[in-house]
Amino acid sequence: MSSIRLLSSGQGIPWEMLIDIVGADRGCLPRVTLRDRIAVILIDDLPSPAASILKQCMLSGGADALVHREVLTCRTDKSGAVVYGTPAMLYRGCDSLKDQPFGLDSMAMQIRKLIEGSALPASVEVNKSKLTYSSAPLIMGILNITPDSFSDGGSYSSPDAAASQAVVMEKSGAHIIDIGGESTRPGAGSVSAREQRSRVLPVIEAIRRRTEVPISIDTCIPEVAEAAVNAGAGMINSINAMETPGMIELAASLGLPVVLMHMKGIPGTMQNEPFYGDASQEIAHYLLYRVEALVKAGLPREKILVDPGIGFGKRQEDNIALIHALEWIGIHTGCRVLLGHSRKSFLKGITGIDQADHRDSVSHIVTVMAEGADVVRVHDVPGTVAALKLSELLRRTL
Repeated sequence: MSSIRLLSSGQGIPWEMLIDIVGADRGCLPRVTLRDRIAVILIDDLPSPAASILKQCMLSGGADALVHREVLTCRTDKSGAVVYGTPAMLYRGCDSLKDQPFGLDSMAMQIRKLIEGSALPASVEVNKSKLTYSSAPLIMGILNITPDSFSDGGSYSSPDAAASQAVVMEKSGAHIIDIGGESTRPGAGSVSAREQRSRVLPVIEAIRRRTEVPISIDTCIPEVAEAAVNAGAGMINSINAMETPGMIELAASLGLPVVLMHMKGIPGTMQNEPFYGDASQEIAHYLLYRVEALVKAGLPREKILVDPGIGFGKRQEDNIALIHALEWIGIHTGCRVLLGHSRKSFLKGITGIDQADHRDSVSHIVTVMAEGADVVRVHDVPGTVAALKLSELLRRTL
């Protein structure tokens, strides 16, 4: 069975913005967006004749396919293929694959699905606030109610202090506030449900007395999630992709948006020599498996976000590969993607910046360059907003 993987759909041209600048008819948007980028798709394990047919059909549409050098000489039984072209070219090539043998007509349908990307939800509703996805990611501000988080542990000693910080983040541009009562830094121990509740519930209640900002509860424990929702949270962020018994059933019964994150192992041991053959593919397949489990339980896919778990049981090269693969992960799972890279230690490995809260500047670079991130989970909300504004301005003037 061949696997089909989108490697890149390119950065694309901001057609919507350009249409508004020149005053053109927005009705042309579907047409022009088919001309804005080169999509690159990797297909493996094709019979050699199928690879030859695939290449010819893609050429007929104006696209192309790289195949094994010995396909035409019949000296190889199998070949991979790298299919590339603009979406319009690939669509025409897929039309030529109709009724072709070796399952190529079915493969054409998968290629279309990869390059369309239209199945992704346009918005998510958290605490009755409709948050619309756009070219700039939504911002989730981090509010850790813990004494030992790697960056800001012990910063908010009272519910009122934490609520004040939440208000500051909201006014600075945060769309969601993510509240956690358990540190998940490498080497961290677990915190009981009782202790987590004692930390987060007073904070959520204090925030709710001051603002209606959407709140996400960061926990793996069903009892904590349910209590937080009753106190005013409207989203559940699960770092173990709801592997905890009872978590999927709770999420489905509440019907609220959730974030499913990949983590190899547990925080206490996750960085003990993690290894992947292909991190992006393995993690994307795992996330799809967890998404399907939640959909089967009754939660609509459009309410599910996925997070590849930067720094959670990953080597530096894995983190970089995952950031490059965000767009593909979204298409593969059919879900919007959350990126949690802020102040992570992999940035220290690249830049040498030892102190976590000094890594905001490099975190912002990742934020503006990470294509396919629909939500970014960050510590420095004002800096993130400024970086995104500058990035948008520079793109407008190029």
